[in-house]
Amino acid sequence: MNHASSSHAVDAHTRPFHTIIGERRATRHFTDEPVPEEAITEILHDASLAPSGYNLQPWRFLVVRDAANRRRLRAAAFDQEKITEAPVVVIALAPRNGWRERLDEVFAERVRRGSLPAEGIEKSKQGCAAFVDTFEPPAIWLNRHTMIAFTFLMLAAEAHGWDTAPMEGFDAGAVRKAFNLPADTEVVALLAIGRAREPDAVFPGRFPVERIAFSENLSTPWPA
Repeated sequence: MNHASSSHAVDAHTRPFHTIIGERRATRHFTDEPVPEEAITEILHDASLAPSGYNLQPWRFLVVRDAANRRRLRAAAFDQEKITEAPVVVIALAPRNGWRERLDEVFAERVRRGSLPAEGIEKSKQGCAAFVDTFEPPAIWLNRHTMIAFTFLMLAAEAHGWDTAPMEGFDAGAVRKAFNLPADTEVVALLAIGRAREPDAVFPGRFPVERIAFSENLSTPWPA
């Protein structure tokens, strides 16, 4: 997306990207300091700018702040204490056919913005649907795209000065039941947002670039 096309105001207090990714740690325990609703909205807006195939944006973010709801979520997520400690937990979801329900709207917007001629809309929609339907199971495609937006969400929260804890440990069926979600909704990940109660854990380190990146083939480490 062209940044100039967004009316979203950039927060002067956001931190530089390299600082964010260099200092981010998964928070183990949170204080009860609330996250203002305005801050949550800013973070969600930033996450909404994530890219997706055909701009279908298949993700949904369920913001959980109510204490009773966080207790229900904790029970569905292997009793992780941080879920009830953090004032906000976001559940990243992907309805199986959510993208299909918005297909007309997405392509009409492309026509409105001039990126697609009106006479090409039906052919483009058919091609898009045919492509997405090649993924079996559909959860593969849904999870790929939702995790991109989830990463935007996590880094946006960090950029605005909040601490986070991404979580993949939960019973998806129990989460769906606790929040009355349709059976075909993918529960992708959880993100606790708040203020860390204690200093970050010791950084466990990461593999160097030459161990994870390669040049032209997997036998030649980067840089070649």
